[in-house]
Amino acid sequence: MIGQLRLVPNQLTAARLVLLPILWALALRGDGVAVGVGLAVSFSLDFSDGFVARRLGQTSSFGSKFDSAVDAFIGPSAIVWLLLIEPSTILDHLPLAIAWFALTYVSIAVGLIKFRRFANLHLRSSRVACVIQYAFLVDAFVAPPYQPVLLYAAAGAGIVSSLETLLLQLARPRVDEHLVSLVPAARRAR
Repeated sequence: MIGQLRLVPNQLTAARLVLLPILWALALRGDGVAVGVGLAVSFSLDFSDGFVARRLGQTSSFGSKFDSAVDAFIGPSAIVWLLLIEPSTILDHLPLAIAWFALTYVSIAVGLIKFRRFANLHLRSSRVACVIQYAFLVDAFVAPPYQPVLLYAAAGAGIVSSLETLLLQLARPRVDEHLVSLVPAARRAR
C-alpha cells in the first residue's frame, strides 16, 4: 500500500481524506463558507485524481477502490454537515432526501455484499451526479439559502446514478469498471 501512495493520483485522493477531519472541525464550528470552500477543493482533487491517473498512466485497482472509499466517507459527512449548518436544506425536502440517500447507500451495500468490496463503477451518470452534487453542496454552504433547483438536480442525478449502479450490480456476475452506462451493458448481454 505504501508504494501505491507514492503515485500522484493516490496522493490527490489521500489529500481528500486528510481534508475530511478539517472539514468536520469547520462544520462543528458552524463555518459553512469554509466547509463549502473545502468541498470545492475536495471536488477539484476528486476530478484531478482520475485525470492525472489517466494522463500519467497510473490507473490502478487500488486507486479506484481508494477513491470510492474516500467518496463513501465524504458523502455521508456532507449530509451531516448540512444538518448541522443548514438543516432546512434537508428537512424541507425530507421524503426526497430519504429516497436519495437510501438508494445511494443501498447500492453501496449491495456492492459490498455481492462483491465483498466497493463496486467501483465509473458510470457517466455517476460522474454527472458528482458534479451536480458538489455544485449543490458548495452553493448551499457558501451562498445560503440553498437553491431548490440545484437540490432537485442533485437529488435527481443521484437517484438516477444509484438506480443504474444498483441494476448493474444486480445483473452482473462481477464488477466491470469499464462499463460507462446501463445501455451498452444491456447491448453486450444480448
